[in-house]
Amino acid sequence: MTTPPVGAPGGVPDLLDTLALQVRYIPPASLSAFGRRSRTHTKDQVRRIAESIRAFGFTVPVLVDEDHKVIAGNARVEAAIQLDIAAVPVVALSHLTPAQKRAFVIAENQLATLSGWDRDVLRIEFEELGALDLDFSLEVTGFLEPQIDAIVLGDPGTDSNSDQLAPLPAMPTSRLGDLWELGDHRLLCADSTCPNSLCTLLDGEKARAVFTDAPYNVRIAGHVTGTGLHGEFVMASGEMSEDEFTRFLARSLTQISAYLVPGGIAYFCMDWRHAGNVFVALKAVDIETINLVVWDKGTGGMGSFYRSRHELIFVLRKAGAPHLNRIELGRHGRDRHNVWSYRGVNGFGTDKAREREMHPTVKPLALVRDAILDCTARGDLVLDLFSGSGTTIVAAHDSGRRGAAIELDPRYVDTGLIRWQDYAGKEARLAATGQTFREVRAERAADAAVGKAPAAGLPPARQRKRRTV
Repeated sequence: MTTPPVGAPGGVPDLLDTLALQVRYIPPASLSAFGRRSRTHTKDQVRRIAESIRAFGFTVPVLVDEDHKVIAGNARVEAAIQLDIAAVPVVALSHLTPAQKRAFVIAENQLATLSGWDRDVLRIEFEELGALDLDFSLEVTGFLEPQIDAIVLGDPGTDSNSDQLAPLPAMPTSRLGDLWELGDHRLLCADSTCPNSLCTLLDGEKARAVFTDAPYNVRIAGHVTGTGLHGEFVMASGEMSEDEFTRFLARSLTQISAYLVPGGIAYFCMDWRHAGNVFVALKAVDIETINLVVWDKGTGGMGSFYRSRHELIFVLRKAGAPHLNRIELGRHGRDRHNVWSYRGVNGFGTDKAREREMHPTVKPLALVRDAILDCTARGDLVLDLFSGSGTTIVAAHDSGRRGAAIELDPRYVDTGLIRWQDYAGKEARLAATGQTFREVRAERAADAAVGKAPAAGLPPARQRKRRTV
């Protein structure tokens, strides 16, 4: 036993000389509270203390008096009993008078509440811990995951510098069938309405959430951009009849339902022109509509009468279990409702026009990230059937989730890869060979230069049909 230091001022030396604390181990059931318990503990708090003990061990001794009455540590004793721990460490404070014991019970609880947190340091700690391969949840720190997200991410809604997109390549590197690994994320160049595509992408896993921006079956030229610089999407870009488009949506929604966990949430974007098609398609799918979000983009799009400044996001839930609610009526400081206001890229001006040419219906990163935070936990899988510019994967990466996405157009696969690489500071790799995107691009460019035909290229253009409005 280490001898306590001596020579402290103010009459403390006598106390330190005589108070050599000794740790003993006794059954927690033999302990009882000292006097009246003015400090309350919820069942949830005791549960969280138990999780901390499970992760770190019983590292803080219980303080008791000579009669084994608990002066400090009642909640830890309750947690130990829940965990069926045979004996806990205790320290007896036999030097205290009855009045001192009563005062110390209050002081020991109250003094800890007077401290605060340096949120910048706390953010760094959580960021660095989150980057490690931990065998425990960060909630053992006493912070809930929504609180950790708020500390690490700050206010996602104020992020205005994360929507920069790479230009579409004239000759894409990616080919149909390519599966790319982006750190913990995956991106497949394929048709998402084909069941085999999801099998390849997910490898038997199911997603906790889906965020997807399906094509709206609206011609890009004259509706989203009038410059003509952006080509039409490779599917559902105005060439489908009403019935064909409804069947296309039903196939997509069926895929979503099949690859969501019970209780999983899907966000399905659509414009007002085709909301009716979505409602009809949903009748044939085993998935429930729980809300309809209006995205207020802040400025109107193209049009001459009422320029549309909103889009719709269907909020769907897979039956079989409750959904994960990370909002909890603002308990963690996030006030969420079904009108989402985020700056869109459909306004006027050089920068906005340039962004729109990269992808005509791009969703702000902050919007997608907030939606993911609402219904997932760290490490959960988030699926996107129409990756486009890769926003869902970047949002998943930014929020500590895992993204899995499919995109049919190789040009947008390249755009999403490059965007993630720029954002994450890492390199994507082709799953089949382990080569980096840069290595694959150089190899395929060299093959093209000597006339070697690629195994797969751009998907065939779809024949445009006259639609009935």
